[in-house]
Amino acid sequence: MINLLFNFAILVILSTMAASLFIKFTGLPFWIGTLFLVSFAVILYVLNIVLIRHYIERHVPGLVEIDAALPPPGKRQNYFWEMTAGTGIVPKWVSWVGMGAVACIVGGCVWLVVWLWA
Repeated sequence: MINLLFNFAILVILSTMAASLFIKFTGLPFWIGTLFLVSFAVILYVLNIVLIRHYIERHVPGLVEIDAALPPPGKRQNYFWEMTAGTGIVPKWVSWVGMGAVACIVGGCVWLVVWLWA
């Protein structure tokens, strides 16, 4: 667990460094860094969803459509696609893409706090 937290912290640092370089080379105002990080997070999040759906559809065809056709599960029940977690259907690097999206959101919050306090 501690390794995951360190990796997340490294992703936050890398995302804020990328925003800093973007601001430095474009000459845009400092607050644009927050917009850069949040927009990059949205792109990574959408990419993560598309990749997860692709890999699930590739290995278990029709599962996502079955979940869409059925009513939502009750309490303490899961969608069928959630049962694929930990089975190796979706590669670990796809999870890192999603973790990068969350790291960009956290980096954007840090960037916004630094901008407001400066």
